[in-house]
Amino acid sequence: MIGETSAPRASVTVLLTQIPRVHPETAVSKVGGRWMAATPDERLHTFEDADGVVSEVGERIVELVDGCRSVGAIVEALVEEFEVGRDQAEADTLQFIGLLVQKQVLVV
Repeated sequence: MIGETSAPRASVTVLLTQIPRVHPETAVSKVGGRWMAATPDERLHTFEDADGVVSEVGERIVELVDGCRSVGAIVEALVEEFEVGRDQAEADTLQFIGLLVQKQVLVV
């Protein structure tokens, strides 16, 4: 779901009540129609699925992170916008945001 491999960091537990925001030392922007993040460790991240295809859902999660919306609110938006059950959206979103925290794209 997120490109660029790096040494694994400690696992992060994310809660639905937490409010994710972009890491203060990370730049996130849309380049050529795709979301990209440049993190403090000087890595460039793109948001792709396991096959290397741009993940529409992954990019939408990044787009929904505004520093005000909780993880639970992001899940609700995804359930409304995509054909996905709430349980699956919740599990995938928690995992994805946790990964983005590990990679210093987001903080919670």
